[in-house]
Amino acid sequence: MEINHLIKIYWWVIILGFIGIVVIAFMLGNLHMNRKIMKEIDLLMVSSEKEESSIIEEKDLEGLPEPVQKWLRISGVVGQKKIRAISFSQRGEMRLDPEKEKWMKPVAKQYVRVDKPGYVWHVDLPIIPLINTKGRDLFYEGRGSMEIRIGSLIPVVNEKENGKLNESSLHRFLLELPWYPTAALEEYMKWEEIDNKSAKGILSYGGVTVETIFYFDETGHLTKQEALRYKENHADAERVPCIGEVKGYTAVEGMKIPNRFHVTWVIDDKPFTWYKLENYDIRIER
Repeated sequence: MEINHLIKIYWWVIILGFIGIVVIAFMLGNLHMNRKIMKEIDLLMVSSEKEESSIIEEKDLEGLPEPVQKWLRISGVVGQKKIRAISFSQRGEMRLDPEKEKWMKPVAKQYVRVDKPGYVWHVDLPIIPLINTKGRDLFYEGRGSMEIRIGSLIPVVNEKENGKLNESSLHRFLLELPWYPTAALEEYMKWEEIDNKSAKGILSYGGVTVETIFYFDETGHLTKQEALRYKENHADAERVPCIGEVKGYTAVEGMKIPNRFHVTWVIDDKPFTWYKLENYDIRIER
């Protein structure tokens, strides 16, 4: 009887020890990934050539398509300095599979460099109960990379050095341009008028050029953006429509910035809204 009891204790010690090892491994993985992300943020945001930007004047809008001028005036950029960098927290609902109705509630943080396009976005995803899944998208010096780790330890996605990913990452920066509207006046941007309610934004950086159509309402407010963008990065991947719909605005340092969006891919002519997001705690550096 005592032997059976000792055997049970022995196995419980082994099980608890194994659980302890797993917990410690995940904790160390999370610490390592967070440190890596912080180094990338520092690399992105620190500049040895920080120049004092001038005040944006009405004349700086000359030559832009009329709906873009109207949007920038309504956004309140005239009289402001250009945004050099911006950071914000992000919350909302996300689903990764168009066949599933269940929505996750991710918590994310994003850092964006505006004077020379780049960003770090990191997210905690509740995909597996009790185990945090960490994702990170980086775009720096014209190159994109994407990483997803279960428990911040086990890699399930680790992509970089991919031309389609580089283009898609730059496309994301352009689609998100309304969050930092003074970027519309940067040298890397060109604009073409389509009609009185839409214009094409063309961004060239790092040897790559991407395009997005921006749509506005009668008052000049932005309503949505649409681009043909790579969703996948494999050899056979093709560009598909990617749409961002404006669902709300917030005031930040005298500017009116859209902060709530629905993001939709159109796959085989079927819309798949995969992310409903809200940006908050927005901080601007000029």
